[in-house]
Amino acid sequence: METNKEIYIKVTKNGPYMLYGAPPVVKQTIIVDEEGISIEYANEGVFEIKTSPVALCRCGNSKNSPFCDGSHINSKFDGTLKAEFNDILDKAQKYEGPTLTLFDNEKYCAFARFCDANSGIWELIFKDDDFSISEVKRQADMCPSGRLIVFDKQGNLIETKLEKSIGILEDANLRISGPLWLKGGIRVENEENKSYQIRTRQTLCRCGRSSNKPFCDCTHRHIHFKAQYKI
Repeated sequence: METNKEIYIKVTKNGPYMLYGAPPVVKQTIIVDEEGISIEYANEGVFEIKTSPVALCRCGNSKNSPFCDGSHINSKFDGTLKAEFNDILDKAQKYEGPTLTLFDNEKYCAFARFCDANSGIWELIFKDDDFSISEVKRQADMCPSGRLIVFDKQGNLIETKLEKSIGILEDANLRISGPLWLKGGIRVENEENKSYQIRTRQTLCRCGRSSNKPFCDCTHRHIHFKAQYKI
């Protein structure tokens, strides 16, 4: 294993994500309540990372998820990157509430659905009671992609700091597999060594079909993507 300790991901041309630094990689399942609303993440096991870098599947066809098994070659995977390098706030819709301000860039939706609880974050943002304020903060924090961003009236970002790790998301209720959840500000660079904006929460496409590669745009939901695991 290499001695370089920086944790980052390099996106290869029409190939896998190369993960450097060997952070924890954990399979996490979205847990819902009786109404189908997402309420928490359950850790389902840790993937052992023996080398750095390690190749993670980007095409959606690996039979050894989350690792690459070379399936992108035979499937002639088109991994053309479409995402912009600008700040995620630049094209986000702004919701100005009495206490908090919400920015929402729907292009980065990972369809985790924590934002639907209690009438949804888009209604809660316009309320000023303690429960609504707390719920807005919680729902934004639970959004794995970081599409939901909350500020107070002084312009301070409200966000829980996370240790650098990667979640391999599964949605048991919908019986589909979700994206790679990058936590803690893991840098992502393209094949030309240009880095995207570093964010505390972001999700990378794992189904191979996102129109906003390398980021997830919830296409996995529409195509009913199901990853294949050996364990």
